[in-house]
Amino acid sequence: MRALLAELRLVPNQLTALRALLLPAMWLCALEGWALPVGIGLAICFVTDFGDGYVARRLGQTSSFGSKFDSAVDAFIGPSAIIWLLLLEPEVVLGHLPLLAAWLAITYASVVVGMLKHGRYANLHLQSSRIACVVQYAFLVDVFVTPSYEPLLLYAAAAAGIASSLETLILQLTRIQVDEHQGSILFAARRSRA
Repeated sequence: MRALLAELRLVPNQLTALRALLLPAMWLCALEGWALPVGIGLAICFVTDFGDGYVARRLGQTSSFGSKFDSAVDAFIGPSAIIWLLLLEPEVVLGHLPLLAAWLAITYASVVVGMLKHGRYANLHLQSSRIACVVQYAFLVDVFVTPSYEPLLLYAAAAAGIASSLETLILQLTRIQVDEHQGSILFAARRSRA
C-alpha cells in the first residue's frame, strides 16, 4: 500500500489520476445530455494524457506503474467516448457506420490478438498511436464542443486509428515478445536485421 501511495505522489501519476477522476464526471454529463462539458473534459484529458508522459520523462519519474496506470485509464476513456458519441451525437456514428465499424474491428482485433498471444494488454506506445491519439482527441472535442462537427476530422481520426491499429496488429502477430516502447514497426524491423 505504501508503494502505491508513493507512486500516486509522483506528478505524472497525479495527471493520470486527474484523467481517471474526470471519467465519472463526463459520464454524468453525457447521461444528462450535456455535450459541451464532455468535450471540455476530453480536452483536459488530452492535455493530461500527453502531459503525464512528458512530465515523467522531464522529472525522471518514469515507472512501470505509471505506464500501466496511463494505459488502464486510456482503456476506459476510449470505449466511453464511443458510447458518448452514441448518446450525444448518434447521427455522427450512424452516418459513417461502415467506416467506424471497420475502425473498431481492427482496433479491438489488435487488442484481442495481444491478449491471446502475449497474455496481457500491450499498449505499444507507437508513434502512429500518438498521432492517432492527437487526431482522435481533436475530432472528439470538435464533435462535442462545436455546433456542427468537421467530417474531415472524423476521416482523419479513423484513418490514423486504423493505421495505428494495423501497425499494432502486425507487430503483435510477428513478434515473440512485444516491446512497449519500440516506437514504430520500422524500429522493430531494424532490430530484427541487426
